[in-house]
Amino acid sequence: MSTQHTISKVELKNKPLIPILLVGLIPSASVIFGIEIIENEFYSQIFFALCKIWIFLVPTFWYLRIEEGSISKNFPTKEGITFGLITGLSMSLIIMITWFLFDETLDILEMVEILQSKGLDNLNLYIVGMIYWIFINSLLEEYVFRWFITTKSAELFGSNSIGIIFSAAMFTLHHAIALHLFGFIWWQTIIACFGLLSAAAIWSWLYLRYRSIWVCWLSHAICDIAVFGIGYTILF
Repeated sequence: MSTQHTISKVELKNKPLIPILLVGLIPSASVIFGIEIIENEFYSQIFFALCKIWIFLVPTFWYLRIEEGSISKNFPTKEGITFGLITGLSMSLIIMITWFLFDETLDILEMVEILQSKGLDNLNLYIVGMIYWIFINSLLEEYVFRWFITTKSAELFGSNSIGIIFSAAMFTLHHAIALHLFGFIWWQTIIACFGLLSAAAIWSWLYLRYRSIWVCWLSHAICDIAVFGIGYTILF
C-alpha cells in the first residue's frame, strides 16, 4: 500500500501541469463569479475568501506533501531589495503616467458604481481593503504566481524564459477579466494587460534570480500603492 502511495507521489511530481491547473485558473473563477454571477454581496465575499484559501493551501500541500519539501524563509539580499524598490517605483511611475494620459477615455461613473456596490466608497472600508491588498493579497499572489506557478511552468516547459511568460499570462488573465467587467473597452484592456504582463514577467524574473518572494512582493506592493492612490482620487 505504501509502495503504491509512493509511486503515485512520484507520478504527480512529474506532472507539473496538474498543480498549475489546480491553482492558476481559480483567481479568474473568483473574479467572474464574484463580480458577474453571484449577485448577493455576502455570498460573493464568501466565494472570494474560499478561492483565496484554496490558492494558498493547494501550493502549500503540494510542496510539503507531494514533493516532500521543507519550509524555507529565503530572506532577500540587499541587491534583491534594491531591485525590488527600483522596479516597483519605475512601474508605479508608468502606472501614474498612463492613468493621466488615458483617464478621460474611461467610463469613470461605471467604475465608481461597481466600487460603490462593493462598499468601497466608505473611506474606512477602502483603507482596510487597501491594507489587505497591499500587504496580504499581493504577498499571496507572489506566493502563488511567482514561487509556485513560475517554478512549475519552468518545470513544465523545461525553460525559465517560457515559464516566466506562461505564469505572467496566467496572472494577467484574471486581471484582464476584471478590467473588462469594470468597464474598460478593448483597447484600454489591451494596454493595461500589456503592462500587467510586463510587470508579472519582471516579478517572475526577480523571483528566479533571487529565489525570494519578498523581493517581488516589495515591487508588487509599491505598484499596488500607486493603484490605490488612483482609486482614492476616483472615489473621494
